[in-house]
Amino acid sequence: MERREKVLIGIAVGAVVGLLALAAPAVIGMIPTDEVVAEAPSPTPSASPEQTVTSPPRPTSEPTQPAPVETTPAPESKCLGVAPGEDRGSIAPGAEGVVERSDSAGLALVYRVVSNDSYWAIVERFCLDSDDFNAANDFDGPGDIYEGDYLAILAEGQPTAIALNDAKKGGYRTHQDCDGIARISVSEPNADGRIRTSIEGTIVDSGTGEYAEGPVEKVGGIPTVYTVQPGDTYRGIGDRFCVDAITVQALNDAGGPERVLQPGDRVQLRPTAKWIDAKG
Repeated sequence: MERREKVLIGIAVGAVVGLLALAAPAVIGMIPTDEVVAEAPSPTPSASPEQTVTSPPRPTSEPTQPAPVETTPAPESKCLGVAPGEDRGSIAPGAEGVVERSDSAGLALVYRVVSNDSYWAIVERFCLDSDDFNAANDFDGPGDIYEGDYLAILAEGQPTAIALNDAKKGGYRTHQDCDGIARISVSEPNADGRIRTSIEGTIVDSGTGEYAEGPVEKVGGIPTVYTVQPGDTYRGIGDRFCVDAITVQALNDAGGPERVLQPGDRVQLRPTAKWIDAKG
């Protein structure tokens, strides 16, 4: 082969090889493959200090309002040295009711509520300890007080207050509530001014009534002396203690003139001796 022909063949082969080199990437991209190439994650833009986003505060529930509480008023200096139950009078609105029963020392035992009275005003009027006042009336604390109610100012007044409230509801006691009626015998005064006494039956305290709500003293467990309260009568006393009222009055008058009961009087419910001195 001549030199010229060899040169032409070499040129032709080189051209073919160059064309193949140029087409190789396209041909390779058309060949299917199982290789999966993961995409690179897109960069997250960083926030500038001015663009920092803060999460909103967690919402909180609205605060609930506490239930109103009635506070105890501060003790007044006027109550210093004042005995509980001493009536200071209607010193302020809210305690303008009536003292229904008092003891022999003049301390209030039972109070009757009037319109617009209030718990704390009553405590203040009588210089009371609220805990003692609650205990005497079975209160849990300041509560509803109704017009016409009878309240025990001191513990000694509790039976009377209960009786008055019961009587207001129709709870008055009579001899019909007794199993038997006791009777006292009182003789005429003898030459020495002495009276012989005796009793048949038993004195029994059947419970306070509308006309006999006061305290009673017992001797040997038997009711013996009763302290009169305003509005009491011999009939009421007789009904309460299951004893004939006329004979109780005769024992206490002891041959003297009939005497009207007064608050604070001490009524002898039964004779404690066979002979007593005549009062006439």
